[in-house]
Amino acid sequence: MNISRLFFTFSRRLSTVLPQATEKYYFETVKNSNRNEVFEFLNKNFRVDESLSRAAGMTESDIQICFEGVLDRVLRNEVSILARERRNDEVVGCMLNSVWKRGDAKKNESSEEEEFQFGGDRKGVVTIGEILNELHESFWKLRSNHHTVLHFEISSVNRNHQRQGLASKFMNWTENQELLKSVEASGIVAEASSLANQILLDKRGYETVAATLLNSRIDSNGNQILVCDDGTDRVNLVFKEFQ
Repeated sequence: MNISRLFFTFSRRLSTVLPQATEKYYFETVKNSNRNEVFEFLNKNFRVDESLSRAAGMTESDIQICFEGVLDRVLRNEVSILARERRNDEVVGCMLNSVWKRGDAKKNESSEEEEFQFGGDRKGVVTIGEILNELHESFWKLRSNHHTVLHFEISSVNRNHQRQGLASKFMNWTENQELLKSVEASGIVAEASSLANQILLDKRGYETVAATLLNSRIDSNGNQILVCDDGTDRVNLVFKEFQ
């Protein structure tokens, strides 16, 4: 009897942690054992679908270092989520988050390491790294009263599974107060690099605290380096505080 009650309590608690499974999808937290398949998912989906990546013509070798760095940060804490299709168990979407502390920024300053690193020296790829790192590094000065935040690293859904509510389920799960409290995060920060993501985050109450216009980055001939095909004209640094 006690064992049954314990099992029921555990099951109920588990169901509140992850979104409820649907007829088509089920959800898991991202663990070290998922690293390779998440990497492959990002390479096949985020790399070719994300606005800036498309604008730069990002190749697998260009973005490999970036994905490895993201996964290194993400896998330090179990605060990321993925969705699988029921019929074949394949990953069809994920939201990757990391825990970011003020002290981490100071360590990076002393080591001169940048958070977002890419391979190669093509101008478009280098420019993406510069924009993301500049916005990222400005956060602690702009929000000096915060010391630990959750950082949206990457959110991606396979194009054949978009408009199924997966992105909203990822966001709802990530914004859960219990999840944030578990890592002592007082808010969530992100570099919103696509117009669609900027609109979504704005609707959810995220404040734009800094922005870089893409037309501010030009080459030696005066041409804009990154021109997006979806209306994206800037990268926003956004933040939402949670009490």
